[in-house]
Amino acid sequence: MHCKVQPLDPENRAISLWDYKKACVAGTFNDPSDAFNNMYQYHLQAAKVVDHRLHINNKRRADETEAEDQEKYLTHYEPLIIEKWALRLLITNKNRTIFSTEHIAHIDVEDAGCEICCDPGTREEHTEGNLPTTDMYQCSICNRTYHWSCLNQLQCYKEENRINIDAQSDWSCPSCHDLTLDKKVVRSHASQHELLKVTWSPTWEPKELMHSWASFQQTVQIYEAKQIAPPLDKGLDNLERQGFCTSINHSTWKSTQGK
Repeated sequence: MHCKVQPLDPENRAISLWDYKKACVAGTFNDPSDAFNNMYQYHLQAAKVVDHRLHINNKRRADETEAEDQEKYLTHYEPLIIEKWALRLLITNKNRTIFSTEHIAHIDVEDAGCEICCDPGTREEHTEGNLPTTDMYQCSICNRTYHWSCLNQLQCYKEENRINIDAQSDWSCPSCHDLTLDKKVVRSHASQHELLKVTWSPTWEPKELMHSWASFQQTVQIYEAKQIAPPLDKGLDNLERQGFCTSINHSTWKSTQGK
């Protein structure tokens, strides 16, 4: 997520980390759609394109000689897992109608993104010895996930702390570490209801998104491939395609449907 990462206040680190994503969205984006698309850019996937149109822009400026027309594709999306509080960002977009919402637990989310940058990918390619690894850590209390490098940027840890953390069988994030046992139980239970799996109506998306959105580009290409008419059988001339036999002994019309 495109937010300026600054060290957290040590006095309020637990609370600030817990609300980091929501505060980042509120302080960075004025448009709800921009906030939503930016926050879920790594998980927002186009499922299929079902229609195409040329959008005529009649609201041109006085200094424009031609209206800027735009090609758009009617796009269906894969179900998306979002924070419950982020549902309002989706609802405020008048072009999207919510079809369904379903609670889902953090622990059941595959390919979860980092709570700081939203990226589900690793920031580290390998450890010493070329062993595959990831620097994504999952809290044993709230089940949220964090990149080690992102936590370092927020100054939640120092690099020398990592050896001891890696040695722990259960790691609790800085937001949960100092909670009382009772509050840890409450937070663990709350993590089962913090997320929603949502589906919504298809929307018209501009062709320009193909340059930055891989799944959209793929679905557009599949759609356009289906619109191409099949090639004519070059073994038949025009009369034969219309049902006439062109041989010398048969000059009458016949069906091409096998009858």
